[in-house]
This record gives sequence, C-alpha cells and structure tokens, in this order.
Amino acid sequence: MKQDELTLTAKDGHNIFLRSWRPSRKKPQGIVHISHGMAEHSARYEDTAKQLCASGFIVFAHDHRGHGRSMNGSPSGHYAGENGWALVKSDLGQVQTHIANTYPSLPLFLLGHSMGSFISMSYLIDFNPKLSGVILSGSNYDHPIKYKALKPIIKVEKLRAGATGKSPIIDFLTFGGFNKGVKSPETKFDWLSRDQDEVKKYIDDDECGFCCTNQLWDDLTDGLIDISSNTRLREIQSDLPIYLFAGCKDPVGENSKGVRRLTHKLISSGHTDVTCKLYPEGRHEMLNETNKVEVVDNLIAWLTTQVRRSS
Repeated sequence: MKQDELTLTAKDGHNIFLRSWRPSRKKPQGIVHISHGMAEHSARYEDTAKQLCASGFIVFAHDHRGHGRSMNGSPSGHYAGENGWALVKSDLGQVQTHIANTYPSLPLFLLGHSMGSFISMSYLIDFNPKLSGVILSGSNYDHPIKYKALKPIIKVEKLRAGATGKSPIIDFLTFGGFNKGVKSPETKFDWLSRDQDEVKKYIDDDECGFCCTNQLWDDLTDGLIDISSNTRLREIQSDLPIYLFAGCKDPVGENSKGVRRLTHKLISSGHTDVTCKLYPEGRHEMLNETNKVEVVDNLIAWLTTQVRRSS
C-alpha cells in the first residue's frame, strides 16, 4: 500500500488536507472517498484503507474544516465564521473533483461517517455528483422539529460565549446520554466501540474528542433541518446505489431506529437501490468495532457488486 498527503486550496483560500492510500500490487478497481465524523480526522481510517486497498480500492480521506490538519488557525471544531455548512460541502466537492480528474476512468464512491454522512447527503442534494454509489455509516434521520428545538439554545449560547465559544450545555444535550446504553462504562467514550483499545486510541489522540464551537452547531443544525425534508431528499439521484450500515447499539442512530427511519425515508422519497446492514451489539464506529474486518468485508462485497454493474 502506498500513502500520499497533499493540500488543496479551497475557493476562499482555506487549505484542505487530503490523505490517499493506493494498492501497491493489485490493479485498482474503484475509489472510496471518506468523509469523516465530528471531533476526529482522516488518519483514523488507515486500517479501513488497508483492507480496501487489499481488495483493489484506492482510498482518499480529507480533514473537514476545524478538524485534523485542516485547522488553518481556526479553533478546533469550527467550520468558519459564516457560511460554514456551504463551505464544508464545497470542500468535499473540490476533493471529489480532484479525485475524478486524477482517476477519470475509475468508479468513485463516497463514504460518509456520522457528521460526514450528513455533509455527504447535503452534498448529494446540492451538487448531484456523478458517483457509482454512496455509503452512510453511523447515520440517522429525525424530524426537523427536533433540530429546530436546538436552535434557540444555540442562539443563547452564541450570545453568552460567542460564535467560537464552546458550550457545555450543547455538549450535554447532544452527547450527554450516549453512554447510557453501555453497561458499566469505563470511559465517557465507550459508546464509540466495544473495542477498548480503539476507545483508548481515540482518548489519547489530541485531535479527537474535542467540543465543537457554537457556530459549528448552528451550521450543522441548519444542515440537518435541510436534509430532513422529503422534498430535499428527492433531489438525490433516485437510482444512486446507497448502502447504510450501523451498530444496533449506536446512540447516534437511536439504537438502529434512526437508521431504519433514514432507510425508509430514502425508499419512500423514490430511491430504488437502498441497502441497510445492521450489526447486533455494534456501537457507533463500526469501522473500529470488534468485528471491523467483517464490516469492511461486507462493504467490499457491496462495492465490488457496484463496480461490476458499472462496467
């Protein structure tokens, strides 16, 4: 496996840090572009990339604004002073364009995890990219009313602590109950995975586990309200193959209820090729779970099927 790092310059001058992993022996059969989750970064997907490369897939993963090596002097967990949601989507699109220009003949897939899944859905709605498939990991669907209820609290917290301030109240309301489903948790991040080594890696990583700014929460809730609309979901290409996977004990997906709702919403909004794979006892990061090899093997099987269909 060959690894590379580069930086792309966004339209507003922001530097987008991008990693890639390429098979060293196998002829590439496709490309997977990873859009990571909140309070983490692209390097955490190296094990997934190794397994995908072994099956002939090139992997790209970029750091979102305010994450990893795409900080650009901003506070951790902060997209931008304004238009943050539009900018983080535009960054994803710029990476996609770079990949497509570099490998124009290979099928391209987008894999979004958690926050990255919401950014990915919003990107699909607004940009209508040419993709061979999209994968949504650790995602969720909820009624826009739930997200709208958070907006007044965010407004108050922005007035109290500023746009770049970080709110313990918002953190509690969004993440505070995530460990409730874990019997005798050893850390506050046990909800991520049953694999304690992976949880420790996350805790020990200075670029993970931080609180996000009030402005990011404002941007994110606006994005969630938008993509939760039936009208907007219909704007995603109807025959685009969509693969959802999640753990049945993932609190982000409401212990699979939210993922099932998202699957139903996609189907009811006219999407004809939707697959959902749920893993009993699995938590939020199925790519870092105790059965992660099985999870990626199932993903590779789906990807390979889509490659054959597109050839």
